[in-house]
Amino acid sequence: MTFSGCSYLESGLKQAGLMQRYREAPSQRLYKHMLSSSTFFVFGRVENGSGLNPQATALLAISDRHHEGEVVDVSHRARPGNYYGLNLPAGQYRLMVVSDLNHDGAYTADEVVGGRPLQLDPQALPGKVLGEYHIDLAAPLPDQERRLAADFRLEVKDSPSLAESLFFPPGSIRNLDDDLFSPQMANLGMYEPALFMEEAPMMFYALEEDLGYKVPVVFVHGIGGSPRDFAAILPHLDRRRYRPWFFYYPSGYDLGQLGEMFHKIFLSGKTFSLGQIEMVVVAHSMGGLVVREAFNHLEGREGENRVAALVTVASPLGGHPAAAMAAQGPVLIPSWRDVDPSSSFMRQLRRKKLPAGLDYHLLYAFGNESTVKVGENSDGVVPLSSQLCREAQEEATKQLGFDATHSGVLADPQAIATVMAVIEVVRVPYPEEHMAELFKGGYDLPLVGDYSPLGRYCIRHVGRWLDALAAGRIAPFDEQHRHFVAVVRGEAQADTEVEKDWLRFIAEYPQRTGL
Repeated sequence: MTFSGCSYLESGLKQAGLMQRYREAPSQRLYKHMLSSSTFFVFGRVENGSGLNPQATALLAISDRHHEGEVVDVSHRARPGNYYGLNLPAGQYRLMVVSDLNHDGAYTADEVVGGRPLQLDPQALPGKVLGEYHIDLAAPLPDQERRLAADFRLEVKDSPSLAESLFFPPGSIRNLDDDLFSPQMANLGMYEPALFMEEAPMMFYALEEDLGYKVPVVFVHGIGGSPRDFAAILPHLDRRRYRPWFFYYPSGYDLGQLGEMFHKIFLSGKTFSLGQIEMVVVAHSMGGLVVREAFNHLEGREGENRVAALVTVASPLGGHPAAAMAAQGPVLIPSWRDVDPSSSFMRQLRRKKLPAGLDYHLLYAFGNESTVKVGENSDGVVPLSSQLCREAQEEATKQLGFDATHSGVLADPQAIATVMAVIEVVRVPYPEEHMAELFKGGYDLPLVGDYSPLGRYCIRHVGRWLDALAAGRIAPFDEQHRHFVAVVRGEAQADTEVEKDWLRFIAEYPQRTGL
């Protein structure tokens, strides 16, 4: 939770320049890059649509507020079946999907293939998050909503190919060495969050394709952090049973808004539905405040995802006294303003109780390497009085401290062992005999014919489990499994893509190994 002096001063100069430019020639795009502005997170799926250029389809957010046809934000990978993400100031917009139909490397006015109007009003959306705002390309778009200047031209963004996924937005599957998680990008998220959002608009990342029999462990970094902060922990995670997910967010933004975004993505059950599987959340530093705020948005309704265990590590659960001076500096970073113990965010942080049955482990750090001890005890960054504030202690199931620094605690062997012990209590509701078959994987064999993407995925990743189910070596434990067995035995009609593809596969490879 510390600031780099050079970066802080540089950000102050940039912000002053943006304000001057905005006074001289106001635009929505300039406004959203000002830290003093109020912007919205908007996300949803692009649905339907055919005949598009799959390598060059994007979503434009067009505003006429300051001058007609201003492109305020672009989601460059908003093709059908995938999510888009936008960061926009309040106002009226025309969301337009464009596709480079003539493959000339640019989007032009005659390549609009659909869209939807958008109104962003802080009175209607006080949390400044609008999720599940889907765009159906099959729905007609009125001419007045698709208008662009006749000479409109936007170059297709030349970006490296990203890992595709059946279940996640394109580009969500990464590795920790990816440039997206570099210190430079993390720093951008703190001081220039609007630029960060243009590079990483979705905030959700994973290290592997979704395997539905694994428990998700969601890691949440602190201010100026990234998924790399958890590099020392990940090798200890049993990747057969657990899948690491990351909430990678612009840490300079409003914490209330970030908390609502975390809820929309991970907890609401509308973006990712986990069914009967519970997740674990591990949050470091300011990430603990983001997650605690997210729990306030739970409604207790059917379909919400459930968190079995929460671990906060060295989090300023009572705020940070140094943040009270934030308003006196040249740059007012919204998240740092919110960490002020007297802020409205901190006053309302525990307006709802944590979910019943949540196993909450509060881990604190007290290793201060400074040779000059000034003020109260701390981990070198966050005072112990904040990490162990009374309200947080009352919520916690268990508390444990470590003689480690604020960042060093994430690499401390005892702290890592404690985190792993919490995680390993949480299991998926699958019998162990099923897990043993799932651990065997699937069949990496060439497939001839019109297999669906989901069918190919299941054959490759869980094919041996499907074989064991069909052969009766493991017993089905839900209706979907029972129907699959009946289909394989010829007692029922194949209804799903997976069932149809499995029948095609076993006919193509009757002598496959592993039976």
